[in-house]
Amino acid sequence: MDVNPSDGDPGAGDPVSTSPSVDGLDLTPRGQQGSGAAPRPPRRLARFVGLAVLVAVVAVGAVVVVRSLNEATLYFRNADEAVAQRDELGTSRFRLQGLVEPGTVETYPGGVAFEIVFNGVPVSVEHTGDPAELFDDGIPVVLEGSWSGTGAGAVYVSDRMLVKHDENYVADNSGRLNDAGDGSGSSAIGVTTDLSGQQ
Repeated sequence: MDVNPSDGDPGAGDPVSTSPSVDGLDLTPRGQQGSGAAPRPPRRLARFVGLAVLVAVVAVGAVVVVRSLNEATLYFRNADEAVAQRDELGTSRFRLQGLVEPGTVETYPGGVAFEIVFNGVPVSVEHTGDPAELFDDGIPVVLEGSWSGTGAGAVYVSDRMLVKHDENYVADNSGRLNDAGDGSGSSAIGVTTDLSGQQ
């Protein structure tokens, strides 16, 4: 079959026609319409979305790093130091160490109240949540929380309790435990527990 360019076939050799059409529909690609090429908004939008996602990831990463550093820098105080610095510490979070004073533990729904002692200085504690599994009278504890306020009537309000009193803790911290024991009148070395739970 011979095709003649003059037969009316719009794309077959017609040098005048650059935009093919079928029944009046313009089939020219979008980028070729008009005198100049129009910018592609979808590509610009994709760049914007990509940049927004990158900024969001960096912001979330920064928040995670800052929070991790804040948790890692909780100040550690012995009970006597915390009482001496109560007004200075205010209601900021810090870790508190001491020995649970025998006979002061009172359990209530949702928590436990007790006193800890270090170098003879007692601190009243209100702990929210379940106490640690090995929590008992005469056990050295590290608490995380803050003072309920300033002044002599303030109590230490904690929400995290760490109890570690196996042989390794005593061997590594015998000086601190002896100081705590001397301050409260009881010996911290006598309350060590091995991993099997026997004293």
